[in-house]
Amino acid sequence: MNIRRVINYFRHTSSGLLLLFLGLFFLALFFVHGFHFFNRRAVAAEKPSLDERRKPAPLLSTVQQEMVPFKVPAAQPTPALEPQVKMQAKALPISLYTSVDEEEPISDQYAPFGRLLQCELVNTVDSSNIDTPIIGLLLKDIYNQGRLIIPAGTEVHGKAQVDRSRERIASQNSWTLVWQTGEELNVTGIALDMERQPDDSTWGITDGSAGLRGEILKTDDLAEIKLFLSTFISAGASALQNTQTNAFGIVTPQATAKNAALAGSSAILNQYAAQVLDTIRREGFFVRVPAGKQFYLYVTQTIDKSQAKIGGTRLSDSKNITK
Repeated sequence: MNIRRVINYFRHTSSGLLLLFLGLFFLALFFVHGFHFFNRRAVAAEKPSLDERRKPAPLLSTVQQEMVPFKVPAAQPTPALEPQVKMQAKALPISLYTSVDEEEPISDQYAPFGRLLQCELVNTVDSSNIDTPIIGLLLKDIYNQGRLIIPAGTEVHGKAQVDRSRERIASQNSWTLVWQTGEELNVTGIALDMERQPDDSTWGITDGSAGLRGEILKTDDLAEIKLFLSTFISAGASALQNTQTNAFGIVTPQATAKNAALAGSSAILNQYAAQVLDTIRREGFFVRVPAGKQFYLYVTQTIDKSQAKIGGTRLSDSKNITK
């Protein structure tokens, strides 16, 4: 039989195609059933037989033995570690240093907290030179329990500082009292304003307020006039310039010698006006408290006359440095 005819029979005839389909179908069934058969035999070989499953399970046996106690060997330090062990075991001395400020007893010559010392200013103080010291003299004696603590004529020395209020000069908290016999004592206090009515019958509404109230002065009385004239002339010079309008409706100054001179003058006057305004803001006003102004020194501590010594400020400064 020719092989070509056989191939054509299975490819082009309906009976050949049917036989080919049936052959492939049975071949597929054979492979599927064959794989299942081999898998079943493998599983059956892994399962134990019935006789093996019927055999009894082996019994567990226990063995008892006597317990031997474990002895910890004694620790033997090496020669290199022995000095360290001895140093740790040795008690070291402990030295403690405590610095406690012993409260010094107050003497009989003292004035309690919050005394108002009525003083009179010796020198003029103004805010333009804030480093000027505040120097005053005590006007009235200070007594406590019938004892004279601070006599009239004692000097008070302090330092000024800028106050938030426009017409006042404030003081720092550190003050020094100097007796006429030379003793010095550092105290803390605040300068308060003293205001009396002209007839000395009553006190003013601002009496006792913080700071020294003075007079507001101007450094240059013509500063505002200079500022006004320079600004006015500058605006006039800008208005006198010749202008032109372009195709887009924008007005621009013409490039002429007249406009150049007017523009230069306007720029110079604007700069001068800015300088005058800056001077007015920075140095235009200052506060001056004249000599002879009376004020209070409100002392915010206990005044102990026994602590006043000759050279007391020098001794107190040396203590602060050592601390």
